[in-house]
Amino acid sequence: MLYFIIIYGTRGMTSVGGAGRFHCPTCGKSAYQHKKVRRWFTLFFIPMIPLDLAGEYIECGKCYGTYELDVLSYDPAAEAAKFEAAFQIAIRRTIVKMCLADGVVEPAEVAAIRDIYSKIAGVELSEDDVREEIAEAMTDPRTVQQYLKDGIGMFNVHAKELIVKAAFFVAAADGQIAESEHKLLHNIGAALQMTKAQYQSAIDSCAPPSSPS
Repeated sequence: MLYFIIIYGTRGMTSVGGAGRFHCPTCGKSAYQHKKVRRWFTLFFIPMIPLDLAGEYIECGKCYGTYELDVLSYDPAAEAAKFEAAFQIAIRRTIVKMCLADGVVEPAEVAAIRDIYSKIAGVELSEDDVREEIAEAMTDPRTVQQYLKDGIGMFNVHAKELIVKAAFFVAAADGQIAESEHKLLHNIGAALQMTKAQYQSAIDSCAPPSSPS
């Protein structure tokens, strides 16, 4: 009597479902391949019957990084514009909240807001613009943490430092920093998820150099 051993199972096989050019988030413009992984039924290790699609991804032809399919719709210009909008909102709302932290709106603080925002955001605000922002902030119950949370994932360390520095200079515009302003500065650093070292570095860089003795 003869016995036959049948060896069967499944294995994944990768095929190319398409190709083109895209903007790789890692290395810039490059060629790509759209790869699909399908399970096959095997008989004696030979693929015989295609089964379900196990997955698909985009592979960069330059750095060989792999990404989800939606990377093909990645638009660096649109992402940059989105970052810039979020950054400007974060700066404007944070420095206005800082202006209100000690309960007194000084003319020097209004002038500082205009100057700082112009230098950092590249947008000129009139005094009326600033006064209107202050009036809105006075009736807005949201905290600085709520203002900043949407941009946390977008801001790098440099952007976070700029936000803290802008708040510091507004706080110091009237010649002194009140305890409530110190507290808000700490809250801003915490809201931006800065480490103690990053936060302290930003604050230290705002202090004028000491005069030689």
